[in-house]
Amino acid sequence: MKVTLKLALSYVSPRCLYGLLRRRLWRTLNPGMPWLTREAIEILEERLKPTDVGLEWGAGRSTVWFAQRVAHLTSIEHNDSWYNRVKNVLSDECIQNVELLFAPLEAKGQEQSEYIRVAAGQPKASLDFILVDGRLRDKCTEVALQLLKPGGMLIIDDAARYIQHQYCCPQSVVAQDGPPSQLWAKITMELEALGAKVIWTSDGVTATVFYFMPAGIV
Repeated sequence: MKVTLKLALSYVSPRCLYGLLRRRLWRTLNPGMPWLTREAIEILEERLKPTDVGLEWGAGRSTVWFAQRVAHLTSIEHNDSWYNRVKNVLSDECIQNVELLFAPLEAKGQEQSEYIRVAAGQPKASLDFILVDGRLRDKCTEVALQLLKPGGMLIIDDAARYIQHQYCCPQSVVAQDGPPSQLWAKITMELEALGAKVIWTSDGVTATVFYFMPAGIV
């Protein structure tokens, strides 16, 4: 995300400072929770099922949290030191329903980045939920739309960086003039064409958006 003066100043507004303090307090009191908005976590707690199979780009607190609630999770991480840290946590917690994959961002020659390719190899329309919370989020989201089951759930964190919405969190400054890339514009149009149900959540600092795929769309 490109940091502009307008974006930097928006983080020191009274509204944003209040949001930052509330978020920090909540995260301190709830150390095991994913770094998503509080409302997003409440939605996930309500909708996730023990039989669900999902995928996330970006390992971390969410990895253990999901593993405790679903049948299986594939987690893709690009940072080797962070990958090893999460791997150790999973081992210490004796968590066995997570496939943690290390996938570099760099592409070799003209090949697609392994970070994208390792997920693209999953069976089409096979996943109940996907969290996009790492790098290359536009390309990840493009692949995610192919992997979700009918009725599946797509979650994009920090969504105001990429998708226009009226939420007045600092990151929404970036998206005020429209999608930041042609691929994001294409994805937004595709989601609208699918008729996916949309739920936006925000803590005043960041935004997490949910797209619920129609049950009849494959």
